[in-house]
Amino acid sequence: MPPIIEEILFANDTVNKNLVSLATDIKSDTIFTENDNTATMAAYSSGAPTSAGTFSIVDTAITPTKIMYYQEFDPNTLRSSRFNRSMKPGAWEIESSEFGSVVLKSYGNLIAEDLQTKFWNGATSATRTAVAALTPGVGQASVGAAEQTLVASGSATLIDGVATRMIYNGGALGTRVKVAGTTLDSSNIATEMAKVYNAIPARVLFGAVKPFIYCPYNVKQFINVYNITATYRDLFAVTNLGQPTEAYFYNGVQLQFVPLANNVLIAARPDYIFWCTDLTSDINKFEVNKIAFNREDMFVKNIMTIFAHVVNQAMNVLYVG
Repeated sequence: MPPIIEEILFANDTVNKNLVSLATDIKSDTIFTENDNTATMAAYSSGAPTSAGTFSIVDTAITPTKIMYYQEFDPNTLRSSRFNRSMKPGAWEIESSEFGSVVLKSYGNLIAEDLQTKFWNGATSATRTAVAALTPGVGQASVGAAEQTLVASGSATLIDGVATRMIYNGGALGTRVKVAGTTLDSSNIATEMAKVYNAIPARVLFGAVKPFIYCPYNVKQFINVYNITATYRDLFAVTNLGQPTEAYFYNGVQLQFVPLANNVLIAARPDYIFWCTDLTSDINKFEVNKIAFNREDMFVKNIMTIFAHVVNQAMNVLYVG
């Protein structure tokens, strides 16, 4: 028998490769605390000193959104398909082990890809409405017109993704470093990537934890085509091209390819972006059972929680074209 042709899907590299920080064991109202302080040097005084500097503590209560994937199917329809080979003899026996191991695995991959896409790009109805009501402007203190278009694109989701959280966070405009972009292609990828690199705060770029530049998948193609015609290939350094261990760098900053919307780039330390959930293994946990005791049709169900949280917003760069 020929193999079952599956859809081409992207694995959930965001979780599997630890491209962001995973915050687990979160049920409800877990506090994330950001500490933003300043220290001010002052002249010595033998008398009463004057307080200088600030202690700024910001608490954010995180409650991940509980979601589910649920689909019903009738295994009796498999009797006339290739899957009858893996059914036990007898009219009662209509469950196929091959269907469970191959097709349901493909369904799991679909869930993984959908989760990852929404983690980066999602926007709830409430957030879409709130961002649309903002007055766009060019400065850092205003939402960009392209940012508004990004949030409004596609259909509303159950969670706000990373890009959306950078634009609108905590009921107000995010304090991300805003970079106005354009449509990316192989001819301008070097110029546009330079804008992102130059916008990274120096203390982030030279800190102990190195930032990533998160890119949509098609940027990898743009870089490869750019490098073909480039006289010097040290701007975009690529190691082990075409191998499972391949890696891309721009001026020493590693690029990570995730399902961001086209023409969106994010520069941030991985410990500034959180995938919040109860248990990461919930992604791979499926229940397959009969719908009812007196029925033969079945269901497959997956339940989990998810929340995208971005900290130290002023240290993160968002490029939107």
